[in-house]
Amino acid sequence: MGAALLLALTYSGPEVGEAYIADAGLVQMGTLAILIVATISAATLAIRCPQNRVNLGLLACGLAIYAGREHDLHRLEFLREHYTRLDFYLMPEIPLWQKLCFGAFVVFVIAIIATFVVRMTGQALRDLKRAEPWAIFGLAWFTTLTASQISDRSWLNSTFAGRSFEEIAEFVAAGFALLVVYHFPRVAAPVAATSELAPQAASAKAV
Repeated sequence: MGAALLLALTYSGPEVGEAYIADAGLVQMGTLAILIVATISAATLAIRCPQNRVNLGLLACGLAIYAGREHDLHRLEFLREHYTRLDFYLMPEIPLWQKLCFGAFVVFVIAIIATFVVRMTGQALRDLKRAEPWAIFGLAWFTTLTASQISDRSWLNSTFAGRSFEEIAEFVAAGFALLVVYHFPRVAAPVAATSELAPQAASAKAV
């Protein structure tokens, strides 16, 4: 699907295609819509599945942040600089209250993402070896989004084909994120219990 969209955009030419990949264009709005659905779905699962509520809640928060980032909420018009950049906090003309408020939000975002990564990395690697769908789609999401960001920060961004690839890749990555939510474990993996029982099982086997 992504390849078909990219082919259609590049074939249509810059005159037509630029409107579709603009900030308020069909592709970007589609990406945002998919991420909103993924966020709501994760939040709903967090309510309905208490056995893995913490991880699902963190996933919902992360997806909400992801959706905001895709909608460029870090580029607020009333701010002199993006609040995700170090320059924002070093500029003397930026009011202190803005630095404190937005700095606290950035710290919160980092904490949410870091907590989710720490909690889920081990299980993700194990489930990836088992070819669990959520882990496979998670790897596909990471790969696709990374490719889009590399394109955005390279010479490709100065070409229509490069910009089209970036937007289509972000659209496809949003789809993978939704699939991750759909296949995400409803029950938390008992990692601690497993690690505690492993030495006992080994001793029993030896005996």
